[in-house]
Amino acid sequence: AGQGFILLDDVACVGTELSLLDCPHSNWGQHDCSHAEDVGVRSAHVFSPSGPPVRLVDGESTKEGRVEVLLNGQWGSVCDDDWTDRDAAVVCRQLGFSGTAKARAMAYFGEGHGPIHLDNVECSGMEHTLEQCARPDTRIRSCWHSEDAGVIC
Repeated sequence: AGQGFILLDDVACVGTELSLLDCPHSNWGQHDCSHAEDVGVRSAHVFSPSGPPVRLVDGESTKEGRVEVLLNGQWGSVCDDDWTDRDAAVVCRQLGFSGTAKARAMAYFGEGHGPIHLDNVECSGMEHTLEQCARPDTRIRSCWHSEDAGVIC
């Protein structure tokens, strides 16, 4: 629990906003809550020049983690079927990182909890966004969170 003033309440982000202040919220300082309702955030590096936003979560730094994509307002993971360093390179590039990229499979950074949004991603390594790598048929057939894909940028 925090201390002092409570500045925001009724924050209603969709998830695509660039700033928390871009989300609908009550007037500054106007609230009906206590510090028992304070929220926190687990840091994740998120950037998306085009296409759905991508983030890395549960890594030891902002340059690594389980790959998650925001689709239909919900963050979800990517299945590691056919997941390679080429796919990892595209994710790292989309997040603004340069240099070597390593793919990690089998929930190396832990299992996600939301939906699994993508499977059988196939990048050449030259794409700018993960969306450009998605095959026309990316339905999830037989994938579990134990197969969540990750990257180290």
